[in-house]
Amino acid sequence: MPKDLNALLATYIADGAVGASLAYARGDTTPTALTSGLADRALGTPVTSDQLFKIGSCTKTFVAAALVKLAETGKLDLGAPIASWFPDLPGAKTISVRQLVNHRSGLPEFEYYIPMDPSRQWTPQQLVDIAFASDKQKPPGGPAVYNNTGYVLAGMVIEAVTGQKLGAYVRSAVLEPLGLNNTWSPATEAFPDKSMVRGYYHRPPRAPNAPTDIASGGEMWQMDGVLPYSNELQDSSDSFPFGAAYGCGDMVSTPSDMVGFMRGLFSGGLLSPPVFAEMFEHRVPASFPGTRMRETGAGMFQSTYADRAFYGHQGSIPGYVAVMLHDPETDLTIAMTSNVGSGNRLSFQASGMHPVVDQAIATILRL
Repeated sequence: MPKDLNALLATYIADGAVGASLAYARGDTTPTALTSGLADRALGTPVTSDQLFKIGSCTKTFVAAALVKLAETGKLDLGAPIASWFPDLPGAKTISVRQLVNHRSGLPEFEYYIPMDPSRQWTPQQLVDIAFASDKQKPPGGPAVYNNTGYVLAGMVIEAVTGQKLGAYVRSAVLEPLGLNNTWSPATEAFPDKSMVRGYYHRPPRAPNAPTDIASGGEMWQMDGVLPYSNELQDSSDSFPFGAAYGCGDMVSTPSDMVGFMRGLFSGGLLSPPVFAEMFEHRVPASFPGTRMRETGAGMFQSTYADRAFYGHQGSIPGYVAVMLHDPETDLTIAMTSNVGSGNRLSFQASGMHPVVDQAIATILRL
């Protein structure tokens, strides 16, 4: 089987990716890890299984787990309004803590409007301010609409309740209990940056009259002034500062740690069943264009891979794509990271990893 998976990763690299790292486990076995391609094109350095990738929005599952952990210990009421922490935030009296992480807060979005300034040090409050200055707010409790601002506020709530930096609390409440030693929150804690792979971004010249909406392939991020249009891959490792992602996307990890995290969630090793139900069971239908995510809970999506229902998250940040998934029926957990990406969700660089995961799952399960 590893031979088949290695060949699958090699084909992904040959098709235009730069580097890839994959891990999987069934039951309580130690994750099997495989890699292919380059961690650094300029140096020709190969990817190894202990190297760190930016995992983008997979961060949200870690943050949601940290938040509901506070509820489990009685330090937080998920149904309480957020006004006690954000008295001046519009609508704060009608938005619950729970809605910050289940994409039903109605909060405006900041991700598509934040300028890519590699030299800037962002604060969480500045991200929220961009959202309210750039996008429209909707009433809470409506249809699920993907929202990063809620996770920024969730991180701020965690810091206010615990008196700790977000990364420190995620480490003590989530990472250390599960023995995960290769996952970090660089926006709020020091991390081994020499272990990071470089990220590469595809930003080809736009065709005349090409659609600009994200669902049709329009660019997600404001890259003007940071990376020019080019048909060649460009190093984008530093284009999106970690502070610009904070609690919605700043984390770095390895697929083996991501597998360990998902297994810890589903095995009950981290959260009691009633608390885990906050993440897993209370899902509502959701359609997020350009993704496979079809139902959302709190930091947990249902997505279809290899014609099976998997639960977890996917993430992208300039130059990186990641996914981590668990199937309760077969007890398979799988995670994959890549150091190529694009603001065009429909492109190979942004989406080509997901068919690889399909084939990897089929190979592992011998479907």
